[in-house]
Amino acid sequence: MSSPQTTPSPPATASPLYKTMHATAIEFIESQTLDPTQPTRMSTSRIRAIRSPNFTHSWGHNYHVSITPPLRGTLSVDDFIAHLESMTPRLESWDTIITDMIVDEAKLSVVVRASYHMHAKGAEEKVENDLVWFLDMEQGGKRVQKGMEFIDAMAGARLRELMQGGGGKG
Repeated sequence: MSSPQTTPSPPATASPLYKTMHATAIEFIESQTLDPTQPTRMSTSRIRAIRSPNFTHSWGHNYHVSITPPLRGTLSVDDFIAHLESMTPRLESWDTIITDMIVDEAKLSVVVRASYHMHAKGAEEKVENDLVWFLDMEQGGKRVQKGMEFIDAMAGARLRELMQGGGGKG
């Protein structure tokens, strides 16, 4: 099964707020794009720019989080960047495709589904981590103030195994 290669567009009849929130959600996801010109291979200024200064990040599903200590708690934007920077040295590359998006203007909320195709250094296979993000926007929809990330636990486990050098078939 192949995923669409284009980011979903807002409806032609979308309001200005809808279009702003849609664009903000896309930039939120794309702010984490591989950038080989940066020392950490990610633009931390781009990551910060789309998030409010009081941004918080957390993970779901509740049971998965309860048995995975690194996913417990809430991260600030600085903590989130540190989390990403702890992974990037072990990744050869990563590509992201936004596959679906739901914008709720009344709640200033966007749900984004995205596939992260991650290639651990030294591994032959790429792992598709199918994520769902719940994003709460600031008034006006121009920045994200809260993100909750739902990861594919099996893909995360496989990626962790590959990043630790366990590149066997599995």
